[in-house]
Amino acid sequence: MKEFEYGRNSIELLIIILIIIITKLFPCIIVRNLYYIKKIIKNMKDVKIISIDNRGRIVLPLVTRKNLGLTTNSQLMLVSDSETKEIRITPVGISAEDKPIKFRITMRDEAGSLALIAKIFGDLGISLMYGESVIIEKDKKAIWTVISSSPKNISLGELKGILENKGKALEVEIIPL
Repeated sequence: MKEFEYGRNSIELLIIILIIIITKLFPCIIVRNLYYIKKIIKNMKDVKIISIDNRGRIVLPLVTRKNLGLTTNSQLMLVSDSETKEIRITPVGISAEDKPIKFRITMRDEAGSLALIAKIFGDLGISLMYGESVIIEKDKKAIWTVISSSPKNISLGELKGILENKGKALEVEIIPL
């Protein structure tokens, strides 16, 4: 016998039944609040407690995978923050053939530095999945870490050169993931 799992779909069903009952009893109330009820249903979060097995693996529940449209071989990005003790897992929407690359770009901490480098990525058609910037030394040095899929129209060496020359990056570190 398959165990029934309460998730977003079952909660939505209960809310819809509740709306039907309230509509029959108080038609004027439901008309005014229908917009807010739809908004609540749309923005509901699916919260689950999951465990890590003895090999360090986690299993995403079926209802979560369905709600996010995840299938076998879906690519996910895991961001762990040791300071806040949080883990965030985000679908990235790249195919298994696309190899994600991490760029750690050191630049001057001055107005427009990050924008100049970001413009180079945009001009080359390189879409960024993740970015985080940190000031290392105020008004002197900052590091921007970004993740993208491997560029198709330019080699990594050429990209590094462009970021250093046109983007005025002090250092570009390329890390395959």
